[in-house]
Amino acid sequence: MEHMVFMKLIPGAFDDAAERDFRETFAALQEALPDDILAVCVRKNCVAREQNMDVLISMTLAGESSLQAYLNHPIHRAIGQRYNDKIVSIASFDYQEDDHD
Repeated sequence: MEHMVFMKLIPGAFDDAAERDFRETFAALQEALPDDILAVCVRKNCVAREQNMDVLISMTLAGESSLQAYLNHPIHRAIGQRYNDKIVSIASFDYQEDDHD
C-alpha cells in the first residue's frame, strides 16, 4: 500500500532544520517499524507557489494495518506534537499498487 501526506506549514516553518527533523523522524519510524514501513521518502517542494504544499512524505506500507501501526507510534505522535500548530493544510492519499482500471 502506498501512503502519501502533503503538508503546507506557516510561512518559514519548513526550513532546513524542519526538513532535517522530518527526514530523521521518518527514517527512525522506518527503523522502528521495519515490517510495516517498507520505504519512506521526505521531499521538500522546490517551487514557491501559493497553492503548493511544502512537504511530501511518501511511504510504501506492508498493508492497511501498517497504517494504523505508523499513525499510533510514539515517534509519529511526537513529530505531530512538534508541528501540529504550524500546519496550515494537510492531505493524505492511500492506494494499492494494483488499483488500475
